[in-house]
Amino acid sequence: MKKRIGLAVVVILVMGLFVGCNSSSKATTEEMADSINFTATIDEVNDTELLVTVLDDENFNQARVNMQGFDSLDFVPEKGQTIKLTIKNQVGMSEPPFVNPITIELVK
Repeated sequence: MKKRIGLAVVVILVMGLFVGCNSSSKATTEEMADSINFTATIDEVNDTELLVTVLDDENFNQARVNMQGFDSLDFVPEKGQTIKLTIKNQVGMSEPPFVNPITIELVK
């Protein structure tokens, strides 16, 4: 009886992991479909955000990029670097606007 209960718990946990993996990749696909892309120059770097000047978007000139929980960088951000951002379509209503990144790539 204890073996059956243990096996049932293990099966439920494994199924939960598979469901979690599928739902997160689906959310990423949806985020990418409804995203905003632009190129920017980094003006300031701190622990929680980047202040950037937007180079190719007419809707805003600067943005504060939320870096909390974003650990997909393959470079160290520095003032003066040019980056390509893909952000979630939800932009914070502040000046400059606060944005949440999906991807950040170093251009130069």
